Amino acid sequence: MKRSRTQAKFPDEGTLKRVRDKLSDPNYAGGNIALPADASEVDRAKYQLCQLIARYQREHGLLQKNIAGQIGIDESRISDILRGKIESFTLDRLVGYAEKLHPGLKIKIVAA
Repeated sequence: MKRSRTQAKFPDEGTLKRVRDKLSDPNYAGGNIALPADASEVDRAKYQLCQLIARYQREHGLLQKNIAGQIGIDESRISDILRGKIESFTLDRLVGYAEKLHPGLKIKIVAA
């Protein structure tokens, strides 16, 4: 039976093992950055803003260069945001970027 272009063939076990090994390597620098369980509240807020920007990109089908242009930053900086690399951004800078995509953005702070 011939497969159509829309039917994807699932990778073989060898390919899956190579991908798993690569992603499991502690020195792997690609992919999204996970937020550590002991992250500060500031880092949690920064990460949520990065996720908000990434969701905007997905929902609008934008390329990195398009969203970088909308925000007014370099593509390398938007790449860091979309991957959740929060350490090189301040909270106020990320809020400013998010406000450019979501005018009227409201931030809510709740005491635990």
